[in-house]
Amino acid sequence: MLFSKLPEATFDDLLQPIDHLLYPPDSVLYDDSTRKKFIYSIRRGMVKLVHNGHNGDHRIVRLVGPGSAIGLELLDGDDDYHHTAIAVNQVDLCRIPLSTISRLEHNHPLLCDQVRRQLQSQLDQADQWISALGTGNARQRVANLLLILSDFSTEKSGAFMLLSREDMAAMIGIALETVSRMVAEFKRLKLLRKTADNLYLCNVAELQEISRGD
Repeated sequence: MLFSKLPEATFDDLLQPIDHLLYPPDSVLYDDSTRKKFIYSIRRGMVKLVHNGHNGDHRIVRLVGPGSAIGLELLDGDDDYHHTAIAVNQVDLCRIPLSTISRLEHNHPLLCDQVRRQLQSQLDQADQWISALGTGNARQRVANLLLILSDFSTEKSGAFMLLSREDMAAMIGIALETVSRMVAEFKRLKLLRKTADNLYLCNVAELQEISRGD
């Protein structure tokens, strides 16, 4: 996905392979102690990036899905990954050696532009999440999170996968019990409706009103 605009001949003389891998749910792709350095380009599935605090607390700082690349902080010269990357559902991705990316960036400026756009997109998403998930009351935060999750939908129906209550609480910084109560309320009001095993549809217009405090 990251190399989609480069000609195929670009890869003919690569010394290190680009691996195509499948990770089951809850697999750890990498953390800040991972020694071998790779960039990961996601084809299908969802990955959560987790910040682990010194006191043992953890916070999900971002979700990434198809078309996104993660581990890009290594391209800025950082020695370690900034987060722990964990598969939310089954993830289909390409694992690319850091040296391969660096070599291609040097020889193909087009790839540099692609990487810069990815980095900017992730920074923009982080800013949006801070605003949407870090402010407002619990009801507004859960509504905003459901709207964000609906944007990750790859189903024709628009249905999306609902995260565990623990993950939702870790994303918006409120108690697990509060998240469970808000989800139950939205279901009761038919703002959130189950369509299949862990797939849901939401009433976008109503949730947007709640997120604004209407």
